[in-house]
Amino acid sequence: MKTKLLAAALTAAMLLPAAGCISGSSHSTLSGNYIGSGTFKRIKIGETTESWVLAALGQPTRRSQVEGGELWAYEYERTERSKGSVLLIVGGSSSEETAGGTYVEIKDGIVTDAWRD
Repeated sequence: MKTKLLAAALTAAMLLPAAGCISGSSHSTLSGNYIGSGTFKRIKIGETTESWVLAALGQPTRRSQVEGGELWAYEYERTERSKGSVLLIVGGSSSEETAGGTYVEIKDGIVTDAWRD
């Protein structure tokens, strides 16, 4: 019994200092105009007005002329960065970028189409 207890204590004593030698972190950055799914779902084709879109979504990232109206683009870019190290010697990092947008087509002051990518 004493041997098992001694072995467990020695194992814990050896592993305890290593616990502080492993570290990691992650960070996310969002730039542009991200439109959440809850807000997007409130857009009703043929009903939602241009003024509502402007009030709820804000100024678009860009506007383009389309047949008889405008296409408003709300584009964003998300960057996820993570890094980690072991014993302050071996380290690594990664970065991943994701881009997307919400697009609203408006003709005569009414939304005629809306989609996300």
